[in-house]
Amino acid sequence: MRSSLFLVAALVCGLVGAQPGGLPERVEKLESEHGVLVKSRVAFSAALVDANDWTTQGPFEADKTLEFKRVITNVGNGYDPQTGFFTAPAKGLYYIQVTGVAGPTGQLNAGLKKNGNNIFAIYQKAGTQAAASNGVVLALEAGDRLCVQLWAGQTIADQGRLSTFTGFLVFPM
Repeated sequence: MRSSLFLVAALVCGLVGAQPGGLPERVEKLESEHGVLVKSRVAFSAALVDANDWTTQGPFEADKTLEFKRVITNVGNGYDPQTGFFTAPAKGLYYIQVTGVAGPTGQLNAGLKKNGNNIFAIYQKAGTQAAASNGVVLALEAGDRLCVQLWAGQTIADQGRLSTFTGFLVFPM
């Protein structure tokens, strides 16, 4: 009995899939019309500098948006290394993490901003080459913008892999 049901199900699925405009084509069409496939795949990760030598940024007289130049992953093209901003391509729940290494001042203060508003900060006062990290789960609307700002008077260091800005879509909403 089970094998007969299986054969009937396989036959029906095969017939539907083989017809012009069958199930695979219909799914593809729905995904492309609604951007489901593209918008549900979002992940980025970038390091502050694209060099293996110790590089320091700061101190600056005012808060400075950091441009993470070494793009490691940019699925969905939401991160722009020229501006340092991640723009959410889809409404959803995102995980965002920032890690930084204190520069020559021995103290690091930087913050994640969403549309210009502070979300969280990383802070380190243990001395040079000490690191701080923080992460958050955020509900974002399509078009929301995130950046990391180094606060005035602070420094951040990197070797192309230590100070990073990372995020990914957990699920669309």
